Amino acid sequence: MSYNYNQLTVSAKKAVSLIISGGVPASIKTSRYQTQIKAVEVSYKGNLGDLLEASGLTGTLTDLSSIEEKNISGKYKAKLFTTAKAAKAFSKEESFFIVNTFTEKGSLKTKDLAPDKLGLTAYTDIRSFDKDISSGIEYLAVDETIKFVLGSLHYDIRQFKSNNSDVVPFSKETKELMSVTKPQDRQAIGKDFGEILSLRWYITQKFAQPVTKFGFSAVSNEALVDFYVVHGKITSNVSAKFEAGAAPSIGSIVKNIDKVYKSPTSEEKKAIDVLKALASEKDNTSTKILNAYKTLKLPALAKLNTILKKNSVELKDINEHIQSIAKSGSKAANRIKLFKIKFDSVYTLLNKTASEDSLNTVFYNETYPKPYYSLLLSPMGYALVDYMNKTPIYQDILNNISRSMKTEQVYLNFTSSGMKFEKKLFSKAEFKFAYGANAKDANNTGIKFSMK
Repeated sequence: MSYNYNQLTVSAKKAVSLIISGGVPASIKTSRYQTQIKAVEVSYKGNLGDLLEASGLTGTLTDLSSIEEKNISGKYKAKLFTTAKAAKAFSKEESFFIVNTFTEKGSLKTKDLAPDKLGLTAYTDIRSFDKDISSGIEYLAVDETIKFVLGSLHYDIRQFKSNNSDVVPFSKETKELMSVTKPQDRQAIGKDFGEILSLRWYITQKFAQPVTKFGFSAVSNEALVDFYVVHGKITSNVSAKFEAGAAPSIGSIVKNIDKVYKSPTSEEKKAIDVLKALASEKDNTSTKILNAYKTLKLPALAKLNTILKKNSVELKDINEHIQSIAKSGSKAANRIKLFKIKFDSVYTLLNKTASEDSLNTVFYNETYPKPYYSLLLSPMGYALVDYMNKTPIYQDILNNISRSMKTEQVYLNFTSSGMKFEKKLFSKAEFKFAYGANAKDANNTGIKFSMK
């Protein structure tokens, strides 16, 4: 998703005023990675959705990719909030980033509540499934309070009889338990135990009938699939998401390129080669970026070849050249000045640059431990992401691949009054590219393919 950061900032300032007027401290946070990114910052023990609603801000909270979260907030949980059209102080639908810096730790770790931890496998009847869920909860190595929450959620969805509803109401006991559950534990329950709840809801719905088999194990290692349901002669592979769901990596989607594009045009072939390079599992991020530039023959690479007097520059050439400047013996300020004289023309073509903070960290450190080439490869990575997000052929290719896949998605949200489910087709997905490293270490994170 491309963002209008100026408008997001305007909306964030409106939100801060509303939240403060409700008695909760809030402020505008500026990202230390990209200064144009502003977010509403709060330190709130409860659920963000409840806080916003209490402030008169009705709308939708959306999860962000790990890369976007890092860019916006560093180590804290960040989300995108989109107001309803009639939200207080907003004349239309607007969005802003919001960061919760409350750091009370939950007791749960990632995958503590995953289906395999409860011993759940394959089933042909719902009673056996429910029995294994109940016994699995008892055997979990988690706090007893968490077991009470899980048992109560399972009870609610088990008692709910409608086969044509996407909302399962909480019982009074579940409401009380969820209200005192720590935010981090609530998130873990939604993400991991949510796979179990989503399957339990799915198999009771009218669209899934007649269900003959369902479970987790047959697709446990299959990308983008968390559970499957066999109904009649049809098998539905389903990806379970909590809230909006972290945008999934689509390296697995790229593996399907050759099935869909058996005879690509020259332009399609070029874009496909870039996607395959960026999905490579053997190369580091900087190698992938450089290989993409070589495939695309972008102007910044030609300029870099000229500066370093190479026909086809490699990472070691860039590293050795920048390192020679860093080890030149002159004052750090002079080394930075020399670096800029040498490479500013590349930055100009990229329309990206390394921050002064990154330059100071590299050139004021006599034994800098990370690759020197990061000063160029990180801006090149951001420029590449911009190029792909603005070039329609990348969207076309990824959309065509997604349409060939039969995977469904079920989204679960915990509201103040119940569980809300939504089923979508993966084939309706749209895609974006994102990158989150900085010029101190271009390999800190990869360029990701993800769904909007």
